[in-house]
Amino acid sequence: MLAGTRLRTLMLIGVASIALAACGDKKGDGDKPAGQVVASVNGEEITIHELNAEIAGSPFPPNTPRKAAEQQALQSIITRRLLMDVAKEKKLDQNPDFLMQQRRANEQLLVQSYLRTITQGIPPVTREEAEKFMRDYPNLFSERKFFILDQIQFLRPKNIDQLPLAGAKTMADVERVLINANVEYRRQPASLDALSANPDFINEVVKVVQKNPDEVFMFANQPQGAPAPVVLINKVTELRTIPFTGERAMAFAQNFLMQIKVNGTLQQQVGQLRDKAKDKITYQAGYAPPAAAKPAGPAQRPKPSEVADEAAKDGQDRLATPTEKASQNIVPKS
Repeated sequence: MLAGTRLRTLMLIGVASIALAACGDKKGDGDKPAGQVVASVNGEEITIHELNAEIAGSPFPPNTPRKAAEQQALQSIITRRLLMDVAKEKKLDQNPDFLMQQRRANEQLLVQSYLRTITQGIPPVTREEAEKFMRDYPNLFSERKFFILDQIQFLRPKNIDQLPLAGAKTMADVERVLINANVEYRRQPASLDALSANPDFINEVVKVVQKNPDEVFMFANQPQGAPAPVVLINKVTELRTIPFTGERAMAFAQNFLMQIKVNGTLQQQVGQLRDKAKDKITYQAGYAPPAAAKPAGPAQRPKPSEVADEAAKDGQDRLATPTEKASQNIVPKS
């Protein structure tokens, strides 16, 4: 019995070896890559799956032939592998800065993977939901607005609350305020497409223009990498209506609403995780987040600095109209 068992085991191993060789996952005739392996660099294999991922993550023009994309992507991988080997020889993979960035990249990849699982678990947006959204926001769809702006941009100064922007009625008035306060700024033409901004924000801009076409209004955001919120003061010089309808508009509405669902689910889960871990999160003195501010009542409107701060915190535009002293009023967004 033992001899027979051993024989069967050896035979199975032999069959498995033959099957692996037949698949050609690693090497073909003459030790050349074959099957799933498309190339190798210093003995390290590059698989078809890695090549496909490289193509998917590369900005190839839509009509690029598949073979041309493969060749370019494969050479990019090979170059990267060669440079990586040199970096390892110099032990740069043990550098503290590299290890910190590697950890950050790993964390981001894991979070992105988790976000995909969240998306998969959310019911898709129906056409009925999208149609209602399109009816509720005609300024994005049937009456899509496109603004040509005269725009002044500047980094929010610490003393913005002391600047007399509330009295500025024209762009020239705004320039004088900034020049007198020694605030560096840039004035240039700009444009704003309704599809690129928060729908409620667009509605507020339309209201401002309809009430007074010469109105000067302010909003703020904080682009990635900016050291402080960027304040943008604007005057609409031309307002165009460019309808956005049909299946492309339907797809846009469905994607927009889906993103809202994903963000809402994520915020809810992050809130639950933070509540659960609040006793396990500790800060060194000076690094704890500031205490939440109390909501401002009708007689206590937020200051201009808070307009910019709120924009920086949630990444959304905030609208204000200096001539009505509404530069001290945040327009909330859903």
